[in-house]
Amino acid sequence: MKWEFNQELKAELFSNYLEDNITYLKFNKEEITNQELKFATYREVLFQNIKFSNVTFNNLFLSKVKFQNCEFLNCNIMESNLNKVEFNNCKLTNTSFLENTFNDLSIIESLIQFSKIENTKIINALFDDVVSKENIYRHSQFNDINFFKSNFQRDNFIAVKFQNCDLKTSHFIEVDLNIDDLVSSKLSILNLMEIITFKGIILED
Repeated sequence: MKWEFNQELKAELFSNYLEDNITYLKFNKEEITNQELKFATYREVLFQNIKFSNVTFNNLFLSKVKFQNCEFLNCNIMESNLNKVEFNNCKLTNTSFLENTFNDLSIIESLIQFSKIENTKIINALFDDVVSKENIYRHSQFNDINFFKSNFQRDNFIAVKFQNCDLKTSHFIEVDLNIDDLVSSKLSILNLMEIITFKGIILED
C-alpha cells in the first residue's frame, strides 16, 4: 500500500480547480464550503490542512491522492472509485460514503465519527490507529484489511462482511456486530469477548 508521487507537485489553490481534472498538484490551508465536485479525475494530488464543509464528491476517480491534516464536516463521497488513497491525521464528522469502491486505502491516526458507510467495498487497506465512533456501516464489504490498533466505539455494523481481515489488535466498545460476518477474519480472544459481551453472552470457566 506504500506509494510515492512520481514527480514534484506544484502548489495551487484548490478553489481554482473545483470543476477540473487535477494532476500533480498540491493544495494547502483552504476552506472549501457548499460545493459539489463531480465527474472529475484526481491523480497524484496532495491535500494538506484543507477543511471541507458541506461538500459532495460525486462520481470521482482518485488515484494516488493523499489527505493530510484535513477535516471533512457534513460531506458526501458517493459513487466514486478511489485507488491508492490515504487519509493521514484527518477528522471526518457526519460524512457519508455511499456506493464507493476503495482499493489500496490507508487511514492513519484519524477520527471517523457520526458518519455513514453504505454499499461500499474496501479492498486491501490499512486502518492504523483509527478511532471509529458512533458510525453506521451498512451493506458493505471489507476485504483484506489490517485494522491495526484501531478502536470501534458504539458503531453499528449491518450486513457488513469482513473477508480475510486482521482485527487482532483492535478494540470493540459497545459495538453491534454479527459474529457470522467475521468468518475468515482474525480476532484475538480479547476483542472476541468485547463483541460477544455487548450481545449479552457471558463466558465462564
